[in-house]
Amino acid sequence: MLSRRQFLSVGGIAAATAVIADARSQARNVIDVKALGASGSGKSSDLEYVKAAIEKAARYKGGATVYFPRGEYFLGSASDSLLVGLTRLRDVSLVGEGATISCRSLTGSSSMLYLGGCRDIKVQGLAFRDYGLKREINWLGAAAIRLANDGTAPCENVEIKDCTFDSVLSAVVCRSFDGGAACRGITLSNLSVTRSYYGFSFQDTGNDVVGRSLRCRDVKRSYFPFGVSNHDIELDTGDNATGFTDVLIKCYHNDTSSIKARVRCRGKRGGDAIVALDHQHELGRGVMRDIQIELDVDDVDCRLDTVVLIRSFDPQARVEHETGNRWDNIALDGDVRVCDRTKLLDIVSTNRAPGRLAIGPRLARNPRLPKSFPGFVLSPLK
Repeated sequence: MLSRRQFLSVGGIAAATAVIADARSQARNVIDVKALGASGSGKSSDLEYVKAAIEKAARYKGGATVYFPRGEYFLGSASDSLLVGLTRLRDVSLVGEGATISCRSLTGSSSMLYLGGCRDIKVQGLAFRDYGLKREINWLGAAAIRLANDGTAPCENVEIKDCTFDSVLSAVVCRSFDGGAACRGITLSNLSVTRSYYGFSFQDTGNDVVGRSLRCRDVKRSYFPFGVSNHDIELDTGDNATGFTDVLIKCYHNDTSSIKARVRCRGKRGGDAIVALDHQHELGRGVMRDIQIELDVDDVDCRLDTVVLIRSFDPQARVEHETGNRWDNIALDGDVRVCDRTKLLDIVSTNRAPGRLAIGPRLARNPRLPKSFPGFVLSPLK
């Protein structure tokens, strides 16, 4: 009998095979990276051949598919590198069939696949691995896929599905530095992340995101959105022994709004929380609104402090007991089974102007729920 991981791998390969067959049946241009000279041996660098294949695909006005047959495509060593840097690419699919893209980080933060200002992109059936990731050193490693704007051109309509990520700095990160345009329209499905620092991170860019069948095992932080809006995420996390919060929804510079997350958590071993709603706004007036969290937690490890944490820091990273930052229209529900020494909800920092908090029927029946909610007015769950 196949294990779950083997089953998912076989399913991903079958899906990728179907995509290639469909592309050929529609006379869509298919570029085989091995036909251009890539060895797929995992020993010598295939970087120039991968770049050449994508550059060739970009020249087809009707779109094209870059095909990675079974093998390991090593991109070489990385030191603050954008290994495969793509800007303003249009209508290109990167599809693997039992294929791994890998690198070895030496210093700094790198990206294996960088998409800047790209549109109508699909990444499917690929595995990613960084042999040089060091999780104990912050920011030493390579993100597998990074989405960013290119000046005024955002990334739009990007689909990433049937992929696995092992020992990477981040599986998918949406991050820009100049604030030129916000990336949007990102679909994530059937993605598995193991032994990594971040799973899915959206840092002041990356709106209108849908995530389904996202799985993180032994990942420091599985889902980390801030300064973004309109997320609908289903996430399964497990075996996080690092002490980091699995789901950290935060507000630094821009407001964070309309986040819907269904979170299943097993095997959380220690740390301050499973889900945290944190403010650390640079001016002390951030807003986090319209946040819906549905929990399925079964964890009796008494080293975990709390399940849901609401907290604010001042610009100097000191915890505030009362804050000008705001939470409003926050909804919590779900089934939670934890050690009797673990808090269910801990409101560390309170709104100066009360916000709305809704507690769903399943969570309301939990005897661990606190009796008061400082800084909030209870409202019906919609």
